[in-house]
Order: sequence, then C-alpha cells, then structure tokens
Amino acid sequence: MNKKVSIILQARCTSKRLPNKVLKKINGIPLVILCVKRLSNKGHKVTVATSNHKSDNKLVNLLKKNKIDYFRGELKNVLSRYQYIAKSHNPEDIIVRATSDNPVPDGSLVNILLKEYLKSVKEYMGIDHKLHNLPKGISLEFFSVRKILKLKKNITKNDEEHVTTGIYKNKRKYYKKKIKRLFYEKNLSHLSLSVDTYKDLIFVKKIFKKFKNPMQVNFNKLIENCNNLDFFK
Repeated sequence: MNKKVSIILQARCTSKRLPNKVLKKINGIPLVILCVKRLSNKGHKVTVATSNHKSDNKLVNLLKKNKIDYFRGELKNVLSRYQYIAKSHNPEDIIVRATSDNPVPDGSLVNILLKEYLKSVKEYMGIDHKLHNLPKGISLEFFSVRKILKLKKNITKNDEEHVTTGIYKNKRKYYKKKIKRLFYEKNLSHLSLSVDTYKDLIFVKKIFKKFKNPMQVNFNKLIENCNNLDFFK
C-alpha cells in the first residue's frame, strides 16, 4: 500500500463536564498518553492536535516530556488543526481521526478498519457503535487528505468543532459500514467507554484495572471485560 496512514488525536483541557480529563490517570497513565500509546502500538504514527490556548500548556508539557508529536492551533477550530497537519501529506494519504477521551481503540482496531476503508470506493468511513452493539467510544473515522482539505466553503462553527460533519452533511456521500468482525451478539451500546464525566472515568478505570499492560491489551479484551462489569457499581 503506497498510501501513508497518519492518526491525528485531538485533545484539549477545557472540557466543561470533566476539566483536564486528558490529564486524568488510568492505571497511573495520563489519559492522553494512554490513547497515543494504544493507537500507536502497531506502528502507526500519532500526532496530537491541541490548541495554542494557555489552558493546554500543561498538556503540551506532558507531550514534550513523553516525546510525542503535537501541533497547536485554534482552540475552537479543530478542523483547521487537522487541515494544517494534513497539508504535509499527499492527497491520497489516509487520516484517522481519534479523540483523547476514547482510550479503548488501539492499533489492532485501526488495522481492522483500515482494511475495510481500503475496500471501499469512498474517501470517508465512519463506524456507528450502535450498528455493531458496541459501547460508545470505540469508533474511529477514516478519510483522505484530499477530502479534509476540500472543506473550505460553507463551513459552520459546528463543522469547525466536529471536524468531519462537513464531509457527511451530504448523506449520499456518508459511508457507514457494518463490519462482521466488530459485531457483538450481546447489545452493549447502552454502555460508554468514552470519558466524558467523572462516572465514565471511574468505569473506564475498572475496565483497565484487570490488565497489567494497558497500552498493549487488545481492544476486544477490554470490551469483553466491559461486558463482565456492572456499570452501576
């Protein structure tokens, strides 16, 4: 495959429901670092896209300390951060969008989804967790560099914040695929492995606690452990 694959992980410290959540620790590892290490555990390059606002200075210092690539851009225009990073790639290259409040996705998941993306004739692929009976927080998005750089006209504030909405606003071009390897017989879609609140953080800590090496454990094992835990304990 000649196409280069790059993962861009968006991160900021100004979450309203759980401030500084990307710095909260799971198994002693800051959430953002855990996300980077898991996504890169099969050799994929990860760049953190954060803001140039002073609120993210602690985050950047942490990234520097861990020798992780990062880019600082506009706080409220996340799309522009992706586009700036994408400019250094070829138009046919592939960008994987990940968020730093979702620590379960790993390199294995990236590879499974990448194969499906390459089979398609579209330049965008998103995964709906409900379609697969998966907990919230498993999905990643795949799109070409050309596709993200085309987003210039009629861009709304919502598009700037959510990055890919400008691609799939035209539903005819939105590619949402059911993947057999990801489908769970038991419906877990009511659960969340995305860290949005303190309650989510406690639950995700429980999920990872069982495993000695949280950076390498396969995403499937984490989902299976999620199935075994009582969310309301």
